[in-house]
Amino acid sequence: MQGKGKIREISREVNYIAEGIALLQHLGVGERYEDLKESLGKKYAKPFREGLRKFEILERIEKNASKVFRKDMEEVRYYFSVKGEGGLNCAGKLVLLWEDSMLGTVYDAAGLRRFLAGLSEKEYCTKFGKCLHSFVNMVLDDGKIMKTEEPFAVISCLMKLEMEESEKWKLQKIFFDRKEHEGKVLLLLEKAVDVLESFREELEELTGIFSHYWAEELKGDSPAAYMREMAEIDLGESPYGFFLYPSIVSPNIISWHAEMEDYGEYKEPDLFRIGILFGEDFDIKTSRARNDEEFGNYALQAMKLLGDRSKFEILSCIRDGEAYGSKLAKHLNLTTATVSYHMNALVAAGLVEIKRVHNRVYYRTNKTALKEVLDYIRKSLTGE
Repeated sequence: MQGKGKIREISREVNYIAEGIALLQHLGVGERYEDLKESLGKKYAKPFREGLRKFEILERIEKNASKVFRKDMEEVRYYFSVKGEGGLNCAGKLVLLWEDSMLGTVYDAAGLRRFLAGLSEKEYCTKFGKCLHSFVNMVLDDGKIMKTEEPFAVISCLMKLEMEESEKWKLQKIFFDRKEHEGKVLLLLEKAVDVLESFREELEELTGIFSHYWAEELKGDSPAAYMREMAEIDLGESPYGFFLYPSIVSPNIISWHAEMEDYGEYKEPDLFRIGILFGEDFDIKTSRARNDEEFGNYALQAMKLLGDRSKFEILSCIRDGEAYGSKLAKHLNLTTATVSYHMNALVAAGLVEIKRVHNRVYYRTNKTALKEVLDYIRKSLTGE
């Protein structure tokens, strides 16, 4: 990428493939936007404003999709449910070899079909292996991803995954019976895209709000710098700039992707996806910076996390020094997927700081946040 200019792009386009996959996973997992709205209502003290309009659109999409896929739910659940604690992915995404890095290159089912049909065996094995790593966030102790350029290497990688044997067998069948599964999942995806395209006007309204908000919020800065300042998450920053995309159907997620060499050098701009609920109602800043009533809600949520033994032990383990996921897993006798699952909750609550060094992510207890929560609880219960 030598000589390439620095990119700073906030997209307002709807990627119907990414959103169609998200819709199928929403149905496969059995999530409901009504439950999400209730959960956020308990977490935040102030009432919804623009979020009500967003939820209204999402609930109508959900209702329509439930009708359309009423007879296909067995297949939807087979491919798009998430199995196991800490699961980050689903079999359907693996069938399609879908990664966030494809957001700017594949926009429709025809393009995805061409991409899949054009892969050589070596390219397919390499891509499948790369997607396997993200399936349960598996990172080796040396921070490198296993090379999978032929079938035996793919199966060796699969056998190392921390998941039930029945799931490994399922993914193995998907790998060897590629065309059969591609055909089934592509048909489901095309139906999901049709549902979403019937809401094209509303989706463009949401992405318009998204791009306007983030242009104002970032003020020319990068999402990486913003996350570092507001959420104490240090992901590093690509010298080639960034792309920022809206996540509509998964409205409360934040994800980051960087294409890097094994030795940690950047190859491409950073790619961020941020859920459309983050905005006027829900900013990324830690909730403890809000007013007293909202901080009370935040403190209670934080105490619930501290009441979980595994989360408590993780925080104790990184109290005086940083550690990466697989090191924590070995020390606490947990799987890396389970550590990732607990970390997601702790990071979201601002109780853990993140720092990336090359291809490895390190975690450390946020002592300031913990002290504020415990001080609030002490004063509330003892008056001291």
